[in-house]
Amino acid sequence: MKDLVIAKFGGSAIGIDGKQIPVIIKRINELKKDSKVIAVFSAPLTEHDDKQRSLTDIALKIGQKAQEGNPVNVEEFRKPYQKILEFVDKKYQDGCKKIIDSFLAKTSKVLNEALQKKEFADETRSRVLAYSGEILMSYVMDYVLKSAGIKSDVIGFDIWPIITDKNIESANFLFEESSQKANAVETLLEKNDVLSIGGFIGKTTDGLETTYERGGSDRTAADLGILFSKKYHTKIDFEKDSTVL
Repeated sequence: MKDLVIAKFGGSAIGIDGKQIPVIIKRINELKKDSKVIAVFSAPLTEHDDKQRSLTDIALKIGQKAQEGNPVNVEEFRKPYQKILEFVDKKYQDGCKKIIDSFLAKTSKVLNEALQKKEFADETRSRVLAYSGEILMSYVMDYVLKSAGIKSDVIGFDIWPIITDKNIESANFLFEESSQKANAVETLLEKNDVLSIGGFIGKTTDGLETTYERGGSDRTAADLGILFSKKYHTKIDFEKDSTVL
């Protein structure tokens, strides 16, 4: 049975605008010597209104503005990703920029819908959080890892292994349904040393974005550990603290 480490990197491990990314790369290089690695990423931290803030908090604030009928600008999300781009090799930068633009365009579309409906809840809120935060971060980090010479790929939403119920903003993990989606991720993992995935975000059986409650990236790591424990000797590593399993 092969070894697999689920390594979760929270906002504090990532640092403001990705400042701690060199530490993350070093840690992943250490882990992949003996194991396959699935790296779970939270949304990054940044400076906003002269305070250290999670991009999740900024997204919630912007969504609330849209609900109140105030125009919003997704450029507020761009700053941390622009800084993280500095860790991306020139040959990957165009592709990474396109990914950032694509996800922020999706975020803008959903926020405009919230503005029109004056409602920021359920699927709308989950999509904004996913597109501006964890899922986008996982794609950007895949480019960072590739730039560091690591054989990596990203787990896209089309093969998302975290299947949940329809309790959209406080979702519950569905093991049986998730198990049916695990094969595609296992195939991708066999072709790579490291896979990136966004934490906190789930998917219903009919494809809707869901979220766990705050701190949900830890749950994502735990759920992935459960999901792949039959095929791999699995450990979970919470990088904001220490290895716990």
